Amino acid sequence: MIDKDARTFTMSIDLDATPDEVWRALTDAGELVRWFPLQARVTPGKGGTMSWDWDGQFVWNSRIDVWEPGRRLVLVEDRPPVDVKGTALPGRSRRIAMAFTLESHAGKTRLRLVHSGFGRGASWDDELDSIGAGWQYELRGLRHYLEHHKGQDRVNAAVSQFATMPREALWKRLFSPAGFVVTSGRLAHDERCTVRSATGDQLEGTVMWHNPGRDVALLVDAFGGGLFRVSAWSAGDQTGVQVWMTSYSPAHATAVRQLGERIEPMVRALAAG
Repeated sequence: MIDKDARTFTMSIDLDATPDEVWRALTDAGELVRWFPLQARVTPGKGGTMSWDWDGQFVWNSRIDVWEPGRRLVLVEDRPPVDVKGTALPGRSRRIAMAFTLESHAGKTRLRLVHSGFGRGASWDDELDSIGAGWQYELRGLRHYLEHHKGQDRVNAAVSQFATMPREALWKRLFSPAGFVVTSGRLAHDERCTVRSATGDQLEGTVMWHNPGRDVALLVDAFGGGLFRVSAWSAGDQTGVQVWMTSYSPAHATAVRQLGERIEPMVRALAAG
C-alpha cells in the first residue's frame, strides 16, 4: 500500500518457508540473483553494503543499517529522485530506507517491507508510485521462487525500452495487435489465459499478478513454471517498459533467450511510437 502523505510503501506477504530461508533469500548474493537482481554483492553485517545490479542498466547500492539474522534487515541510501533509467534528477537528496521484518505466522514466515523516506514533488511521486508497483511483483516473485524453485538457478531474458509517450498510451500499444493480445481467458489473478504476440509466439499459463495498465506476470507452462512479465513505469516526461522472461529449468534456457530476441524489435517499434 502506498501512503502518499507519509511518503511510504508498505507490503506484507506470507511465505511457505522458514525465517532462515527467507533471510538467506534477502541477504545472500547467490540467493538474491535467483529471484531479484541479475547480479548482487553483499558485505554482511551492520555497516556493510548491498548492491543489486541489472547488467549495469540499473544499479541499486545500499548501506546495511540493521542486521538481525532471521528477524530484521534495514537498508539505507542517500540520493535524489531518478528518471526511468535510474539517472539522478535535480532535487535534494533524501535518506531512503527499506526495512524488512520477518516473523512466524500460522506456520509460515510473514515478510513485511516498509520502503520510506521519499520526498515530495512530481519526480518523487513518480518514483514512489513505480517502486510500490514494482515491489508488488518482486515479492510475489520471491514467494514463487521459495515455494516452487528453492535452490535452483534461473535463466533470464529481458527487453527494455524507453519512450516519451505517457505510460497509459504505451500500455495500449503494448496490448494491441501490434504487440500482445489475450486470445483466451483474461488477465486476472489466478486465471488461466493465453497471450499471443505479433511475432507469432503464444504463451499459455496462469496469471500470477496483474496491475492493470502497468504490470502483468504470467506463470508460463512452456517455461517449466517460469515467468513472463510486461511492466511499464513513468518518471517525468519519460516512460520505461520491460518485457521479462525467466525459467528455472536449464532445458528451457535456449527457448527463453530466443523469445527475447524475437520480441525485442517489436517492443522497440512500439516504444518508438
